[in-house]
Parts: sequence; C-alpha cells; structure tokens
Amino acid sequence: MKFYHKIFKNNSDLSTYLENVEPLAAYAEELLNLLTQAKDIDELHKAKCSILRDFREIYIFDMKDAEFPEPEGHFDIEEEKNTFIKNKILLHDVTRYLGSVYKKYHILIYEKSGMLPVIELKNLAIDYNEIYIKAMHDYINVIENGMTHAVTASFVLPSLIERGLAINLQNRMLYKCICELPDEKNLKVSLTSEEERYVRAFCGNTDKILFNARENYVMGKMYNIFVREGVLEPSLENEMILTGVGHKNKKKLTRTLGSMLKSDFAQKEIIPEYLEIMEDIFGKLNIRNCIMHGLEETFDYLNIGLVSIMFQLLWDIAECEIFKD
Repeated sequence: MKFYHKIFKNNSDLSTYLENVEPLAAYAEELLNLLTQAKDIDELHKAKCSILRDFREIYIFDMKDAEFPEPEGHFDIEEEKNTFIKNKILLHDVTRYLGSVYKKYHILIYEKSGMLPVIELKNLAIDYNEIYIKAMHDYINVIENGMTHAVTASFVLPSLIERGLAINLQNRMLYKCICELPDEKNLKVSLTSEEERYVRAFCGNTDKILFNARENYVMGKMYNIFVREGVLEPSLENEMILTGVGHKNKKKLTRTLGSMLKSDFAQKEIIPEYLEIMEDIFGKLNIRNCIMHGLEETFDYLNIGLVSIMFQLLWDIAECEIFKD
C-alpha cells in the first residue's frame, strides 16, 4: 500500500516509532523488486528515478496525514515545533523507505558478487579513492554483522558526495563551454599562448589533467575565456562551480555541497528526483552538519539506512546517472 494513515507513538525512552509498520514494509519490498527485476542499465536507472518519485509522493502525503505524538521539550514558536515534527517524519520515511530498499539491494549485490561497486574519484592533494575504500569496508562489515550503524562511512560519505558532485559539475560546465567556443578566427579576443595550451589540454584529455598551477588559477583562466567569449554568464555561482570560489564586488561564494545544490547550473543539470533527495538529506535534515558537529537534534543520523542512501547517491553521481543527459 503506497499511501496509508501512519500512526507514530513514543517509546518509554521518548524515541518515536511507527505503530502500523506492516503496509510500509510490504510496499518497500515492491520498490526493491523494481531494482532487482531491471533487465538492463536503462531499466535500472528508470527504476531508481521511479523509487525517488514514489518516496517524494509518500513523504508529501505523510506530512499532511500522519498522526504524530506531541513532542517533548520546549519550542519558542509553533512553527519551530511543526518543523521538528516534519523533519522527524521525513527522516523516518527516508530511512524506512529509501534506506531499507537500498540496504537490501546492496546486500543482494554483495551476496551475489562478493563486493560492492568500485568507483574512482580524481585526486588532487587527497586520495579520495583510499577514503572511499575505508568507507566501503565499514559498510560491508555492518552488512555482514547485522549492525545498525556504519560510523566511518557516515562521516566520510558526505565529503565524498561533495567531491564527486564538484568534479562532475565542474567537468560538465567546462566541456559544455569549450564546445560552445567559436572558432579561433571568430574569437572576440585571440587566446594567449597560455590560454591556448589550457584549452588544447582539456580538449585532448578528458580523463586526467595534471595542472602546472593551482586549480583555481587554471580554471580561473578558463572562466575568464568563457565569460569574455559570451558562452558563460558571469556570476558568483558559475565562477564557484568552475574555480572553487566565486567573487563579485565584495561578495564571496565557496564551493560547498549546499552552494552547489542551490546553484542555477545544478538545478538545470540534475534530474529533479535526485536534486530533491539531496536537498532533503543535506538541506532539510542537515545531516552533514549534524554528523560532523554533533548538533543537538534527537535524530539518528548514523542510521544504516542513511548510509545506504548516501552510497547509492555516490555511485549514481560517479556514473553521472543523476544528470539529465
């Protein structure tokens, strides 16, 4: 059953549980079947998007319909209490629908092949591949031993997702703008020998670039070319995505997970279902800051369901499945 009246109640320790969980568990199995029965990559991608859409519809329904007990504690205003309740319901839906589906799906993958997907994140100063392997080993340990928390993976995955998203958004902007550059004879301003070397390097090598200068310097040169030639709108956001930091007058915008997700470029490039779930997890639930800074919320941010979702997001980012084309 996709939609039904959920009744939440408090445990004696003041934690919240769903009393009528059976329809939820049954429908989560239906969602899992969409993944396991996919015949090829295209069907699997469509199944993932379908599951994200279903989650969105269920969550919106539960916001209006679910029965939730009065929260304990003090709230300054009614809106603060309502936001707390909505976030509790969101977190529950995220972990019990998406989290349980992806966790079971990953267990099936691991049982079948003895491993989980291996990805490669391009390196700068930090070896992100080594960090990813540590997170994956932690996740496998949790799967094999039936544990409820993957602590190392919980702390690592938000950074890997941010790095993977930054790489792909930067690459998409870079190569789309290069493709739109006019022929050399039609350029508004002829390229300097240094600019020409950079453009040629990116055109001839889409796999790995070893910068002979700081990344923001090289990408800053590319940003200036694109703006000068009219293939990229000058803005804080566009400069931030391409170089790492955007500047305009006295304003400064640093490339973070939040700033990327809010950018016009990301909004245009990312499939809505993926954009919404990332905004839910890293925006509304503020999972990264809660994990990193131990914020005083009562949510279980180390829940294995959240780890499963973040792993799936990371894999889909690495394979560029989150993008529209």
